[in-house]
Amino acid sequence: MMNWTSGFIQSGTVKLHYQRAGHGIPVIFAHGFSDNGSCWKAIAEPLTAAYDVVLIDARGHGLSSNPGAQYTPSDQAGDVRALISQLHLAHPFVIGHSMGAGMALAAAATFPAVLRGVILEDPPLREWVEPKPEPAGAIPPHQVWMNSIKAMTTDQLIRRCITENPTWRAEEILYWVESKEQFNPDRAPDDPSRMTPWKDYMTHVGVPSLLIVGDPTRGALVNAETAALARSLNPLLEIALIRNVGHCIRREAPDAFAAMVFDFLKRHKDK
Repeated sequence: MMNWTSGFIQSGTVKLHYQRAGHGIPVIFAHGFSDNGSCWKAIAEPLTAAYDVVLIDARGHGLSSNPGAQYTPSDQAGDVRALISQLHLAHPFVIGHSMGAGMALAAAATFPAVLRGVILEDPPLREWVEPKPEPAGAIPPHQVWMNSIKAMTTDQLIRRCITENPTWRAEEILYWVESKEQFNPDRAPDDPSRMTPWKDYMTHVGVPSLLIVGDPTRGALVNAETAALARSLNPLLEIALIRNVGHCIRREAPDAFAAMVFDFLKRHKDK
């Protein structure tokens, strides 16, 4: 078992938890909504032999504090910047999934000079769509999902994860369960300010970038048209497709995903 050290940094008024292991060029991992930093360990641990790996708990997630409404991509980019500064990380890579990929994209567009490269696993490359009004007294679907998760025992969460994700490795299931038990559901509802202005960000990414996409028919967010548009906005962007997987690409195809990550880091480590 890898010996991860842990600690906290301060980003404005937010206290952010991180875990760290390994040595070498730094690599920051940013997780998706309702996950935590440990949800990257299955992919990240093999990297610790050659890289200084840092797993961050996003605001409102894991052991980090919850500032309520402050979940904008700009705020989260600031969290990455604070982590880099306070841990003295020299030109790190940033790898993110879903919300964390939006976080990585925002960071790469906002302060590319301090980064070495970014990897985006199925990021939220989409525009704001006004939700349909809910009937009076109705609970929004995302809140229903969060409420159901928080009402479950550990054993119930394990059974649910296995049922919904029968191909996941056992360690992924245990990290997922831990993250759901730690997740703070007290958050502001989605609004335009919380959406990733991805087209503008993509044009300003000044470091090597890799977008890893899956199959939208299986739940992946990024389709072929959006991936092609992203590539047209930034010539530094590489596109990689892993077939027959949904939104959690690395959990459904861990070997293929890891191979892409290792190859990208190796090719761009000498920036």
